Amino acid sequence: MKGLPRFAIAALLTATVAPVAFAQQPAVHQEPYEEFYSELVRFYDKKDRDRLVLRTTLLAQDGKTLIDPIRIRIATREGVTEVPVTTDNEFMMPFNPAWVKEGAMVEVNQPEKNYRIRAQIGMKLPEGDRFPYAEIVAAFEQFNKLIDKEAGVLSFVAPSAKAIRFHCGMDCRVTLSGPKGERVLTADDQGRVVIPNDKAMRRENPTVLVNRPVAYTVLTTKG
Repeated sequence: MKGLPRFAIAALLTATVAPVAFAQQPAVHQEPYEEFYSELVRFYDKKDRDRLVLRTTLLAQDGKTLIDPIRIRIATREGVTEVPVTTDNEFMMPFNPAWVKEGAMVEVNQPEKNYRIRAQIGMKLPEGDRFPYAEIVAAFEQFNKLIDKEAGVLSFVAPSAKAIRFHCGMDCRVTLSGPKGERVLTADDQGRVVIPNDKAMRRENPTVLVNRPVAYTVLTTKG
């Protein structure tokens, strides 16, 4: 089994009802929805996550090419549901416990060996182009709680949030304005502005100003 979602290392469960089937087609991969659900629940089952968002992206395996456009569908008892996929190959898999019980199936129009799925946790950005650094701190704290709950008894050795990456393009910059002046952060060669989890900034709580729209954010333990 490929381990399609690849979000974590949770054991996959076996469906206990006959799955809903697609008509057989070449160059597609089908998996029980339950295999996605068993990973999605690790995020959606947490209470303190209102500042967080789960981002899933379909990527080509090394040396492979994806069929364009990417299409993801879910066959349920009520019919077929299309899962929207962006031009960046990002998608949001619906979270529906009822589909597990009825044996829903997920179909991706890619050969199984051609792709993998990457999951990342980001911050839900406030509306507007500026907000207090405390908003980012709140996301850091929820992210750390999520990691601790996954780690369980080993939470004392679990990593913690080191930074948040704003993916906003090569010309993007973030200005942090506080009582001690301004600090300007510019994008790296991948179009990411990295804002650190910084004790001094927590105390100062500067205003965060982004000069252009942010496509998405990623919380990271790597800095």
